[in-house]
Amino acid sequence: MDFSKISNTELCERMEKLVRTERKITHLILLHIVEFESRRLYAEIGFDGMFSYLTKGLGYSESAAYRRLQSARVFKQLPSIAEKIEDGSLNLSQLTQVQKCLKEEERKTGFLPTSETTENLIGKIEGKTTFETEKVLAIEFDRPIQTHECLKPQKDDSVRLEVTLTKEQYELLEEVKNLSSHSCPDGSWAEVISFLAGRFKKEKMGKAIKPMTQSFTEAKVRNVNSPRKGRAYISIKTKRLLLNKAHYHCEYVDKTTGITCTSNFQLQVDHIHPLALGGSNDTKNLRILCRTHNLSEAKRLELQRSGGLSSITKKVHLP
Repeated sequence: MDFSKISNTELCERMEKLVRTERKITHLILLHIVEFESRRLYAEIGFDGMFSYLTKGLGYSESAAYRRLQSARVFKQLPSIAEKIEDGSLNLSQLTQVQKCLKEEERKTGFLPTSETTENLIGKIEGKTTFETEKVLAIEFDRPIQTHECLKPQKDDSVRLEVTLTKEQYELLEEVKNLSSHSCPDGSWAEVISFLAGRFKKEKMGKAIKPMTQSFTEAKVRNVNSPRKGRAYISIKTKRLLLNKAHYHCEYVDKTTGITCTSNFQLQVDHIHPLALGGSNDTKNLRILCRTHNLSEAKRLELQRSGGLSSITKKVHLP
């Protein structure tokens, strides 16, 4: 397919239409799985079960087949969720988690929860992320809190660590993860923990690094490169004020949809009216953007050719 003649607006419209179509097809596939399984049609065409038919007969991966099969079983009990699947307020991962919990409850009590119970449960997870859904299900099904720590050695000398964090500990680590996103661009927990441990070790041993002058709950900002000759330096105090004003989130607002980005990953100071085009370092001309939108704005203003890109995208650097 040749995309060279398709405008950005048309591409967005196409993408949205395809996603709506995909959701509609997903709900129809679940409907067919329910009927296919109820007729045990898989046996007539040489398969020992619905899962086997989905993987071997239709070519789904095992994980994709599992999600669809489990979701179809929730769908069978509660057909009204079709509309929610189509509008995107429910997805297959959520339905799979729900079905897993329902089966565990059935094994525990000997009774499958009623449709009313399932409907109430579905209402509580609508529009939530996978993480939020797991929390709701943990509360609803009174899952035990696991507090033990576990270290598992692996054949390549790596170690798998399983640990339980309190809400406060997790929120603190999540905040530090975002603040250190420049130094840990991949954002994996292993990378973040390793970075923090290495920095702490260097500070304690006094090696080639200055002690931190503020806590990780604040944004420690600095210029990657020394300020250019003739350029007014943006002070740390100003950067902190900007970050506080933005609530440590990207301030980019889409002019068409009105949606604000709010990402807190790799935050940077952006000049609304670029210095290269006569802008100033006045706070009214400064805002906080994530790296993605800073680069996007720089590209939009065609500053790459003039060398303005590096001066714009590296103003705020979180450790």
